[in-house]
Amino acid sequence: MSARPALARGDVVLVRFPFTDLSGLKLRPALIVGRVSGDDVVLAFVTSQTAPNQHRADVLLRAGDSEFVLAGLRVSSRVRLDRLVTLSRGLVIRRLGRIGPQTNTAVSDALRYVFEL
Repeated sequence: MSARPALARGDVVLVRFPFTDLSGLKLRPALIVGRVSGDDVVLAFVTSQTAPNQHRADVLLRAGDSEFVLAGLRVSSRVRLDRLVTLSRGLVIRRLGRIGPQTNTAVSDALRYVFEL
């Protein structure tokens, strides 16, 4: 049996993400924003719906930005830091990429806003 690759905050992963009403799962990208003890990870929802009226809890990953290619995404996307979930690492299919330092700063700022820190 091969060891699972290490996952860390800032990794963009492909995951079986649950609907908010827990009625099903959808394969989609997510951003690891933290690790919980054991085999659980804290993930933020990533969507390709980049609405013009961005919320302060959102971080845009634009295809034209210098750090975009690092994330491993195909299209411009929005990280929803107000849509967090703790899931078993077993639901992570694979690592797509990793956010760059500027994006990481924006994610940290958005998390501070969400949690009123």
